[in-house]
Amino acid sequence: MEDSDLERLFENGIIVDSSLKDKEIGDVDELISSLKKKNISILDAKTLYDIFREKKRLESLDTEAITDYKGEITQSKPQDWIAFFNARYEQLKSILIDRADPKLLISAAGFMSVPDGSDVEIIGMVSNISISPVKKYQIIDIEDPTGQCRIISRSVNDEILKDQVLLFKGRKIKEAIFLDDVTFPDIKLRNDKVLNIGDTYVAFISDVHVGSSLFAEEQFKRFISWLKGEVGEYKDIAEKMRFLVINGDLVDGIGIYPGQEKELKIKDIRSQYDALYSLLAEIPKNIKIIITQGNHDATRIAEPQPHIDPMFGGSLYLLDNAVFLSNPSLLNLKVDGSKRTLLLYHGFSISYFVNNINKFNSMRPEDILSIMRLMLKSRHLAPVHGSAQVVPLRKDYLVIEDTPDIFATGHVHKAAISKYKDTIILNSSCWQFQTSYQKKYGIVPEVAKVPIVNLRDKSYFVLDFLGPKIQEYKGGSQ
Repeated sequence: MEDSDLERLFENGIIVDSSLKDKEIGDVDELISSLKKKNISILDAKTLYDIFREKKRLESLDTEAITDYKGEITQSKPQDWIAFFNARYEQLKSILIDRADPKLLISAAGFMSVPDGSDVEIIGMVSNISISPVKKYQIIDIEDPTGQCRIISRSVNDEILKDQVLLFKGRKIKEAIFLDDVTFPDIKLRNDKVLNIGDTYVAFISDVHVGSSLFAEEQFKRFISWLKGEVGEYKDIAEKMRFLVINGDLVDGIGIYPGQEKELKIKDIRSQYDALYSLLAEIPKNIKIIITQGNHDATRIAEPQPHIDPMFGGSLYLLDNAVFLSNPSLLNLKVDGSKRTLLLYHGFSISYFVNNINKFNSMRPEDILSIMRLMLKSRHLAPVHGSAQVVPLRKDYLVIEDTPDIFATGHVHKAAISKYKDTIILNSSCWQFQTSYQKKYGIVPEVAKVPIVNLRDKSYFVLDFLGPKIQEYKGGSQ
């Protein structure tokens, strides 16, 4: 930024953050006009980023946010929670209603007026699940906005969970519905054709944890050198890399787990983000970096999580090739007139399923993939209330409203990739060696494994950057 630009801004009552002293700002008068229209008197990196993004909104961009939480305010009062659960119910009901027979569909309030022996269908939110002690039937209590109803199943379906919204089909017998079938909201089968584009790659990483003394810095720098085309292995892939997703836990943060300060190399969170910025600034500008946040980052832990707070992570907004999104978020990647849809979620709720459902507690790659399939089948990223901390908004941002081409998570420091109904499901590994907290609970992280997807034909593979030579990793693929 030229001294004359600083003077013009100061003359117009605008204070400039020191982080922008070396930043090109373009037309200063146009910038001043934009700031005055928004009644902004302090220009920091995040504000400059937002203004530039708004200016470019009408241009043909290679990323297009579909769902991006901006920070809607709520007071978390009882009526807010009622509105939140009603919103979740209506969002999922709108998916299920097309799969119901309108002639048989009833509400909980109308249940008792239906004659015994009638075939019925009902869309309800599961409020409780139990097992009959006598005949081992599964008893499912559900509710809708009109009341409550009981479902009895002769077999146990362990994919039915509390707080899911499902379509139940069965026969009314006295005060219950004996279940014949249950329909999950589930995603659709895309059956996408190969796009009419050349090979175009997107790489997925998460859980970088810059600032930790256990940060795999050497391996991360090797990854960046590879993106720059400085490494021989798989150089043809690096040359066609168009997007890089960083799916949360960019830095290690402060005070996240007991004793963390003993394992921190950088003990100031602003400096952690500054160190990350220095690394990401080396990435070629033709690669678009898509950044979301996780539970270690400088934002609230409750989901949906808004963008990283510029007070702490402001240096990242100086990246010219970065796009910032909420956690979770839905976006399109556009290449030569074609597009693929990405659903990004850091994955905090995965830990709930690992800790509370026995068949997932080994946390093998196949367990993580099974949990992700269950999320897609439930059309919700945290289908059990309490599996993630949430904010009671007028819309449930964790409902999966559209079927994505790619569903990506992180958080559990494991590499895994597969397909479900032609949607690629993947979990990024991490860039942090085993912490004392992980060791205490027997968690062994998989370090420096990078899932990569070809947007042209949705083929995929995982590259391993842990050793001195980059190689394909087989452990997380199915």
